[in-house]
Amino acid sequence: MTVHAPSSPASPSPIGGEHGAGVTQYLQLASVLRHRITHGELQSGQQLPTVAQLATDYKLARVTVRQAYGVLAREGLITSQRGRGTFVSALPSSGADPLLRNAINDPRARDIRFDILEQRRQQALPDGLVRGGATYPDYAFIRKIHVHGGEPFCLVEIHVASEIHALFPPDGEQQHKIAYLLDKYAADRMHKVQQTLTVAPADLLLAQFLHCSFATPIAHMERRIFDTQGRIALAGRFWYRGDRFVSDVEMPFDTWANYHGALIPEALALP
Repeated sequence: MTVHAPSSPASPSPIGGEHGAGVTQYLQLASVLRHRITHGELQSGQQLPTVAQLATDYKLARVTVRQAYGVLAREGLITSQRGRGTFVSALPSSGADPLLRNAINDPRARDIRFDILEQRRQQALPDGLVRGGATYPDYAFIRKIHVHGGEPFCLVEIHVASEIHALFPPDGEQQHKIAYLLDKYAADRMHKVQQTLTVAPADLLLAQFLHCSFATPIAHMERRIFDTQGRIALAGRFWYRGDRFVSDVEMPFDTWANYHGALIPEALALP
């Protein structure tokens, strides 16, 4: 089957306008093309416009187009064939790898490698995680990377109350998720969990830690677990690569629709 290059868009999305302020033009172009691939406008095996054509369409220098194509090639979305052109080589999966879904959502998941970057003891809980809550005297701090299938998918910074961390086996955080350890060794002391999920572009450090491109979408989760006395037993920040993240939740419809207790109080109080 002969695959023809797609026609040039009549009104290409502007590159370098106010919506792309602060982001280099080649990353903006890569984002536009990634969007077209993700949403099925460009199909697997379809030939992309030439560098010269895209440069004309978007009023960019040819080197900028080459850089954008380079980003997508490193992500495995396109491939170039000498003398033939550039083609869409893969489409983003419609759903995350089931094993990756399990690695993200199941506290008991074991098919994860934990690369410990930093550990500190007897740390105060940062004000941004306290947010008016009652705290323990001090915390153990763990910063680590979660790796699945040889690729990092999450940067984690967790604070665990020192007296609870002392219940864990030595080096337990190198073998298990902290949530698993909390459930196994201190479940009877835990009361409730609060989580907030937001999305933002990766800064340079996150891009380096998670092996993704600068400005790649990142899912940022903050989690606080309170004990039966209302103290923060665990507080953590999690940064997930947007292309390797899925959050699975199931609950009764009535709970979802009517139970205000499922919403963090400060969010519920907003007008």
